[in-house]
Amino acid sequence: MSRLFSGVSVLALSLPLSVHAQDVLELAPITIYGNVTDLPLSRTGATVEIIDEEALEDAPSQTLAETVASQPGVSYTQAGGPGQPAFVRLRGLPQRYAPVLVNGIDVTDPSGVQSQFDWSNILASGVTGAEIIKGSQSALYGSEAVGGVIALTAARAPDAPSREGSVSIEAGAYDTQSATLSYGLATERAGFAFSFGGTQSEGYNAVDLPGYDEDDGFEAKQASLDAYVDVTDTLRLGLTGIYNASKGDFDPTFGIVPSDLEDGDYETYQRGYRGYAELQTGAFTHSLELSQFRIGRDSTNAFGTSTFEGERRKIGYLGEWDIGGGTILSFGADRTIEEAESAPDDVETDGLFAELVYAATPDLDFALSLRNDHHSEFGDFTAARGAVTWRATPDITVRASVANGYRAPSLYELYDPTYGDASLDPEESVSFDLGIEKVYANGASVSATLFKTEIDDLIVFDGTIAPFGGYAQSSGTSTSEGVEIAAFLPIGDRIGLTGAFTYTDARDADDDPELNVPRYDLSLGIDAEITDRVSGGLTLRHVADFPDTFNADFSRVDSVDDYTVVNARASFAVTDDIEAYLRVENLFDSDYETIPDYDAPGRSAYFGVRASF
Repeated sequence: MSRLFSGVSVLALSLPLSVHAQDVLELAPITIYGNVTDLPLSRTGATVEIIDEEALEDAPSQTLAETVASQPGVSYTQAGGPGQPAFVRLRGLPQRYAPVLVNGIDVTDPSGVQSQFDWSNILASGVTGAEIIKGSQSALYGSEAVGGVIALTAARAPDAPSREGSVSIEAGAYDTQSATLSYGLATERAGFAFSFGGTQSEGYNAVDLPGYDEDDGFEAKQASLDAYVDVTDTLRLGLTGIYNASKGDFDPTFGIVPSDLEDGDYETYQRGYRGYAELQTGAFTHSLELSQFRIGRDSTNAFGTSTFEGERRKIGYLGEWDIGGGTILSFGADRTIEEAESAPDDVETDGLFAELVYAATPDLDFALSLRNDHHSEFGDFTAARGAVTWRATPDITVRASVANGYRAPSLYELYDPTYGDASLDPEESVSFDLGIEKVYANGASVSATLFKTEIDDLIVFDGTIAPFGGYAQSSGTSTSEGVEIAAFLPIGDRIGLTGAFTYTDARDADDDPELNVPRYDLSLGIDAEITDRVSGGLTLRHVADFPDTFNADFSRVDSVDDYTVVNARASFAVTDDIEAYLRVENLFDSDYETIPDYDAPGRSAYFGVRASF
């Protein structure tokens, strides 16, 4: 059964969980991205959610965005079904405040209006793990990481000598077919892994308005590669690469709602690589990395074809000194260059950073992170984060963190000839969270986390700027605050119950509720091993109290209604290496939207087979 872990909770909602408490203790989960250095979750003061490969396979939803959004404090919006634009929010903050990494490669789109990641550009079948770090992480990751960071793992070469592979096929609603093949091999000195997958779907008509009657089809292919070689006992060289290409149909928009234009179509590609060298010299570890990410998008509608291309290049050094006694000092430097075909200039950012993790006592850990970025357009910005973890008793853990952060203006906001302003300054933020977790002897747990983020100097679109409007700095402070409550209850050895509730109050500088941020988000789940070969699960998600939104001409108020969605799954182990499964999304065929006028999928059934070798 699958396992999910949280920095403030050993559960993640709405996904299957192990009901064996001893499994959780034996795994001693590690956070790779919650600090500069890898740490056990028990030592990090950050709020971290980890989803493992088995949990992703058993997820009761087809899209990766919806699976990630099943975690506490995470929500998502999508303009229809698979292949349509999808964005994730962390604690009420939009996607542009949460960069996404795949195998350590920053895959946010530098050519977009804001530098952010569109989740329709990645297939869930090619991802083997996810780590969600909430709260400002600019002290670790620089610009954009105001709300947190989401790190995904694709193909990953085994560390120990082994040979393993898997293949899966799936078919279902909307004439959808998917297939994935992955393989990994490791010897004493080297490792290699790859994954290749694809999907195609006829889709459905997502816009419930007069004049819209065409289905929005979608197809994509995706590949990832990871390899390393231990040149000596102390030197490792590695390379990882990712590729994605997709195309499909979409319903054009005018402003923030659908227009009555004919359907459009798009094509997108993404490719990236990251090469690295790691050298171990006694108590010191030195790492050097070089990475590149490139994205291209063609969008065609009644007005013609628009082309967008962007690129990000990075070189960085990281040093780690294991001082002893649980104290680790990390330090480094990096340079990032971003460019977009539509922008006349590129942007260079030079960063210096350091982090001290200090074990004051066996039960008390402190972490202090500092980063200074020099941006070629606006100069220097220094971000800091302080975090503490106190294991008050063997079964009670208290965590707290406070940090400042920033979001640099995107290339579009700076240099677009019509709407840009090269004099824009970065947005600045302050965030904190405080959490407590209680774990019981039978493996049950309950946790609660308070959070708040304030953002100043927002970059907004001002329609009063002549002649067509433009981007400008806004006065005032926007806030997002709330609480996450989560619980896990095992019933015997075969049944696990999960529950989580998130309350979010997100407001702009005028104290108006932020669009597309639900105030209440409740998730319940049950996961059961019915027999040694049969397992199943049900999840329920209730999302309520969306703020009002407006038509493009502001002629009417149109709010997304509250909705409740139930998903179900069942699997049968045909042999030890072959599993057949059935997944039914939106079991009761609820009629709901996450964006006004864009229908979410109705009842959808999918059948698949997975085999390992």
